[in-house]
Amino acid sequence: MRTPADDPRYQPGNGRPRRPYPRSHEPSALPDSKILKLRRILQHSGVVDMVEAEFAGLPGPAGYPIRLVLLALACASYERSSNNLDDAFEVITFGSSERLRAELSIPTCDIEDQNAVNALYNRFHRAWTRMNRLLDAAPHQRRSRLPRAAGLKVAAQWNGERGQSALRRVEELANRLVTAPVRTAFAKGLMRHWRGDTAIDTTCVPTWARPHTRKRSALEASANWHYKGGGDREFGYSATLAIAAHADPDRAGRYPQLILGMVLHTPEKDMGRHAHYISAVLAQLTELRGFTAADRAYTKLLPDNFHRPMRALGYMPVLDFTEPQVTAATAEGHHQGAITKVGRLFCPLTPRPLLDLYQQIRSAKNERERIPLREQLEEIEAYALTRKDTLDHRGTERYACPSTKLNCPWAQEREGGGTPKKKGPVPVVIDLDAHRARAAHPAARPTVEPPDLHRDKRPKCCRQSSVTVQAHVMPRTRQELPWQTPSWALAYQTLRAHIEGGNGRLKSVDSALHSRERRQPRGRVAQTLLSAITVMIHNVMELEQYLAASKKSPITGLVPQPGDVLPPYPAAEETALPRPRSLSRSP
Repeated sequence: MRTPADDPRYQPGNGRPRRPYPRSHEPSALPDSKILKLRRILQHSGVVDMVEAEFAGLPGPAGYPIRLVLLALACASYERSSNNLDDAFEVITFGSSERLRAELSIPTCDIEDQNAVNALYNRFHRAWTRMNRLLDAAPHQRRSRLPRAAGLKVAAQWNGERGQSALRRVEELANRLVTAPVRTAFAKGLMRHWRGDTAIDTTCVPTWARPHTRKRSALEASANWHYKGGGDREFGYSATLAIAAHADPDRAGRYPQLILGMVLHTPEKDMGRHAHYISAVLAQLTELRGFTAADRAYTKLLPDNFHRPMRALGYMPVLDFTEPQVTAATAEGHHQGAITKVGRLFCPLTPRPLLDLYQQIRSAKNERERIPLREQLEEIEAYALTRKDTLDHRGTERYACPSTKLNCPWAQEREGGGTPKKKGPVPVVIDLDAHRARAAHPAARPTVEPPDLHRDKRPKCCRQSSVTVQAHVMPRTRQELPWQTPSWALAYQTLRAHIEGGNGRLKSVDSALHSRERRQPRGRVAQTLLSAITVMIHNVMELEQYLAASKKSPITGLVPQPGDVLPPYPAAEETALPRPRSLSRSP
């Protein structure tokens, strides 16, 4: 960073300026078409109008237009993969053409006059600082580290009840930025081949601040350590992301894989609520509901924080289980006489070796060891209770006895006690090419040998043909695709690969979400907005690449036409309430 001796902001004591310094005498020029495209997307997001409404009631001169500050940050992220204020100032002031500066009323100055450049940059910086103070739930001085007790109070204001209104407002601004290209893609019909499948994950967003100590808090008071899957950790924030994905690999390349929502938060704080918020916003933008995959950290959450709200929105979770959820003594129980395990109901006479296969699969080290175990696990499907009816208004389901898949004396006795059914003779000759005929023959079904018990002492699921299962039974592990079946493995691995690939693209050189040096402004508001702009630009680039691959213009392809209807961003009260399930895809 360039620090001339005549710079009035230069501090002789520590040898560094107080804020980033405009450093380039020959900034790169950004085409007017790209600047106008980013300006159009910002206008569609509604963030510019919301922020300018906050500035409307302030006394004093108007200052540097905040709409140009946001546009400059978007241009810098697009051109340089940077969200620093000095890069944004150079791009918007010296990287645009004279015609565009006159059209957008961009303040300018002589690049050779250093005093004029410093004065204009100070106006640019003050507009950014003013916006952060207006949106901050706990404004405080960030030039020096607070005592640890004071830093904990600041973090409590952000994560407690007192800061909920400010937190919701910042979350809405961030999601408006992220979903602006997504709404444009819906209006242009680019997402017509998407089936509603999503993948949710939490990734680290490191900050330009030293971590907390025993006596001093970090300059990012609400940040903390983000622990990764391998045991490594980074200091900063966590970003909960949802990406457009597909459970069927044959649908690859038929739509752009956009980031559908983002929430920046303190690590390990309200993960379930953030995932539900993103899904609730998406549920208002489209009627499609599909599978939603998440890692084992979401499986361990409380059912009321993640599982039940997601199902109430109409999404079908595809989840993996932790080792205690499969191998612990409490992982297996009984309900209505049936065996409850890994989110499923099994016949009480299920052989123990088949049930133990779940522990073996969970203990397997790699996929090569799991594949032969999954082939053996297919035998347990004959003992699984079959779902007859979906959830009713009370949240209950009906499950039928697997008598059609087993040769069970208890089932034959139960059926014989009622109205006799008309059954033809058992065929002696079987057509081996007919799958239904082979499956219906008694010789193809497993045979169980129940103990000699009176009918009144038998399990309830054996005394009657079907049982009612309440919503509170296995709320964390119940899912539409049975765990470790081939259909579950294909859907889970495909969806998880999409979100991990999306995280990798966000952290590449084109987006650089992981580069703390390219996002130096401090504060929860600053980090949230700058991260949201980075994700928004990532979505714009993803749309451009998809249009180029589809032989369409990446510039004019995103321009709304008179017949295009842009889906409105949902109101705050609409995202807080679950929407009735109107259109979904059956498993």
